[in-house]
Amino acid sequence: MTRHDVAVALFLLLIAGVAWALFYLPVRSARELVAVVRVDNKVVAKLPVSAPELSVKLVKVPRGEALIEYGQGKVRVLPLPPDVCPRGICWRTGWISRSGQVIVCLPNRMTVALEGGTPEVDTVVR
Repeated sequence: MTRHDVAVALFLLLIAGVAWALFYLPVRSARELVAVVRVDNKVVAKLPVSAPELSVKLVKVPRGEALIEYGQGKVRVLPLPPDVCPRGICWRTGWISRSGQVIVCLPNRMTVALEGGTPEVDTVVR
């Protein structure tokens, strides 16, 4: 083997190692479950759902204020008065805890979506 052959072999091993690291090593930050609160499609808060204790965040919405409780791997909207959310569908949704779940409040144009975490299989079609 010549010096050039050894250099090419080492370069290919380096490329293979980098590709393996990118595809097979877990990315810790992408797996943390975060509640993303949007009002009028603008992100107003990112809440760490994996916190060990429950916390409450006050969010201003078009018709008033909403309290969002989060922690211990789950999130929910606390009960709102009828003048802020007439039907209360958002707070009646209750706790959500899986990536991809969303709480929606249409009168206030607010969504609380869980992002990150380990994706779960919802349906399998054969």
